[in-house]
Amino acid sequence: MAALLKKRALAEYCQTVVEEHPRPAKRLQLVRRARTVDHSEFSVALLDTAEPQNLLPILVNLHHALPVSGETQTEVVQGLMTLLQNESHPPIIIVKVLALLAAVITTQSQAQPVFEEVMTVAKRSKSQKVIAQAIHTASSLSQCVPPDPKLQDQVIQLALSQFTSTNYVIKVRSLEAVGNLCPTEEGRVQSAIMKTLIEHTKHQDNRVRTAAFNALLVVQEREVKLSPEVYDSVCQALHDDYQCVREVALNLIKVAADGDPERLVPIPDSDHHVRLVDHAFSQICNMVNDISVRVRTKAASLLGNMTSVSERFLAQTLDKKLMSNMRRKRSAHERARAMVASGEWSTGKRWSDDAPKEQVEADSVSVINTGACGAFVHGLEDEFLEVRNATLDSICALALNNSQFANQSLDFLVDMFNDEIEEVRLKAIQVLQQIACHITLRSDQLGEILHALKDSSLDIRESLHTFLATTILSTMDCIKLCVTGLIDNLRRYPQDRRSIHRCLRRLGSNHPILVEALVPQLLLIHPYFDGVEPSVQDGEYICKLILVLNAAVHCPTIVPLLEQHTLRHYAYLRDTMPQLVPVLKLGEDWQPTGEAVATNTLRFLRESMEKVANLERSSTQMRLTIYQIVHSDLVKLADIDPELSPAAHFAALYTQCMWLFNKILSTRNWLTPSSLSVQQSGALKSNVDQLLRNTFRLRHAFTNLSPQAEASIRNLRVRTLALQLVYVVHGSTGSALGLCDNFLEHTEALHRYLTDEKLSGDSFLEAVFEELSQLEEPRPGAVARILQPLLISHPVPALAPITNPREIRMCSAEILEPQPDSEVIYKLSAGLVVGVPLDAEVSHIPNPSTLRIRVAYPDHSTHLVVPPKSHLRKVGPGTYRLLTTVLVSAQVSWSEACQVGLSLVLDLSDQEVLAARRHSVAKADDSATTIQLVKPVKVLVWPKVIRKGV
Repeated sequence: MAALLKKRALAEYCQTVVEEHPRPAKRLQLVRRARTVDHSEFSVALLDTAEPQNLLPILVNLHHALPVSGETQTEVVQGLMTLLQNESHPPIIIVKVLALLAAVITTQSQAQPVFEEVMTVAKRSKSQKVIAQAIHTASSLSQCVPPDPKLQDQVIQLALSQFTSTNYVIKVRSLEAVGNLCPTEEGRVQSAIMKTLIEHTKHQDNRVRTAAFNALLVVQEREVKLSPEVYDSVCQALHDDYQCVREVALNLIKVAADGDPERLVPIPDSDHHVRLVDHAFSQICNMVNDISVRVRTKAASLLGNMTSVSERFLAQTLDKKLMSNMRRKRSAHERARAMVASGEWSTGKRWSDDAPKEQVEADSVSVINTGACGAFVHGLEDEFLEVRNATLDSICALALNNSQFANQSLDFLVDMFNDEIEEVRLKAIQVLQQIACHITLRSDQLGEILHALKDSSLDIRESLHTFLATTILSTMDCIKLCVTGLIDNLRRYPQDRRSIHRCLRRLGSNHPILVEALVPQLLLIHPYFDGVEPSVQDGEYICKLILVLNAAVHCPTIVPLLEQHTLRHYAYLRDTMPQLVPVLKLGEDWQPTGEAVATNTLRFLRESMEKVANLERSSTQMRLTIYQIVHSDLVKLADIDPELSPAAHFAALYTQCMWLFNKILSTRNWLTPSSLSVQQSGALKSNVDQLLRNTFRLRHAFTNLSPQAEASIRNLRVRTLALQLVYVVHGSTGSALGLCDNFLEHTEALHRYLTDEKLSGDSFLEAVFEELSQLEEPRPGAVARILQPLLISHPVPALAPITNPREIRMCSAEILEPQPDSEVIYKLSAGLVVGVPLDAEVSHIPNPSTLRIRVAYPDHSTHLVVPPKSHLRKVGPGTYRLLTTVLVSAQVSWSEACQVGLSLVLDLSDQEVLAARRHSVAKADDSATTIQLVKPVKVLVWPKVIRKGV
């Protein structure tokens, strides 16, 4: 029965429908597009030979070819002048020619002959567009270096004479000209210009009004004092119907307040006066309620720049006073204070003794009081993202200069943590970070802040960790709330462990007294009974211990409160987390083993390098033995002292290069690899490749080196390239021209570096410079014949003394996720991809754009993946965090889950050209131009065959 039903179900979808009249095939009509104009193709001769209908495209090409200089500029000006003098051209050609003249001419010597012709065109032309462009061009020519006052006076007179025109373009250009050329000295011309500008602020055309205010803004920036009448006009323009006028009026009010902040301004309908900066501040605050988003954003951003405003106006921005029943609504405290001050209650015997006071007219009532009342509150409650962000920036700028305002605005900033947009929440946290030095959090505010730790956004959680690490908490309850919130965050998001540890470290250092009172509660210490010893693998216990131990540095009375197992755990954490756990003075019994050893590491490093430097007259076998011993000691030294680890790795790598170099030169018949056995030839080739990789890593993986150390590295790199060239010329039949060019480039670069740093090269470099200077044509064979005896007779010099060993930095990385011991299997269908989350910290990389993710598959194939720039975020000086997803793919299925290696490398193939990559000496992979930052982490990937079903 089931088979029958399945057959019937499938039959419904297998019916074939045959159309009696098939539809005709569709036809596509191909339209050939016009050839795109190449703006780079321009010739000055085209201006003289072109036909009138082709002039406009030629002028457009000239505009895109700007700037021009030299003889071409002179020819262009002559060709444009010829076109300008021809009156038969249409107005559009004349307008374009005038615009090009303003853009091409930059000096007064070129502008002088052209200016007269432009003025003639402006007077004789009847086209309004030509007149407007002529005024603009004449204004630009008169301001060419050095500016000519006579020419500027002519332009001003021309512009003033054109204000009678009814065309708005002419008026706008004339207003721009007189604004830019207004003289700074008081006189008849300045007064005429100011009168004209003020008159046009009330013009019927909004574009003219905008140009007038822009001209007044330019005049104000030229330190021309504006009359009080101008400020009144600007205040009236804030109520204009057009947002462009209101926007430029805001800028002008801000500039006027900055120019004369202490000038007294009368208050309308009152005998009182206020400072100009306070009045301008209140006017801008009113515009936060404007209907236009652009105006509201501009007003909110300008408020942050007015740092000299009075305290009472600043405080009003966070206070909204509402109206109720035609009277100002007072708070309960104000009503109680008035009742007590009166001394009696209303008896009802006298008529209207309890009538409402402060009666106002209904027409003059608005929901919000005029002035600065509640401006920032409205900005924070605005429906648009831009306004809220601008308001937060202004609050931050004002709070940085006023600690009282910072504390007043704290509640409003905390409320922004509940905003529906992640960008606004993140901005609020960043503002709190910047003003953390001015505020002290209460327990109620802290509870609201800690609620944001449940946010799913990693940026918000980490920013909140940074804020909690820098802020000041007021009570012990705040410390308890903070620790509880961070531990809950660790349970929800284990990937925040490192950020939480850093937060607790700073929190303990900032509040040692408060933490001391909480030590028994945090570590469960009972005065009479012994508790259970916590496990050092417990993440919550580690967080509490980091908090207490960092507080104990500043409060020594905490140490006697600690139990014996806590001191043992301190020694363990000090060895495993030295960057999070400080050094405590506990005596020799509880001193970690690494502390006593670290005091002698610097002396041991210098003694090791001196031991290598004293081997100049020793035998080859003795050198090789000492090099191996010193290299092994320096590698162990890097593990003992983390601060000295980069310098120790640097010296160890240099010592290994010296061992490889002497090992190669001591090999018998190394110049004739064909005479060696297969095993010896392979070992020799492997040593050459390893030497190239080591010198490449020395050259690019270490920073903050002294000039002497940098010269030693470059010298070793040149020797290595010389050894490679000699080895290839004598042991291979292929071309070594690329290797020779690469060697010569590095040699010239080293010579320039030594000259710039005023350093002298060793005997090998001096001999190489001398021999190469005598070669007429540096062929690979001739260069190899010169280098061969020099390499044998001049041994590799020892590393120059390191003057700043603790300042050397080595690029490194640490992969936090996935874990090396993870047993998670990522399954996918063959031919598709699967995402593997990657979380890593990268330190001291010279250029973040060279960072790559290296994916190594079981079939020995590798891929370099470029991480998106947005996934790489800076978390400290020279430290970046990479949080991304690596796409892993496989074209065929595997019988079982196999390991895929993920690591981070630096791809420097674009910075240094290695000719060895094109030769058989280099390996097939990309190890010759990449620097591995961390060992690969293995993840299990299992691609399966795609199942084909019905």
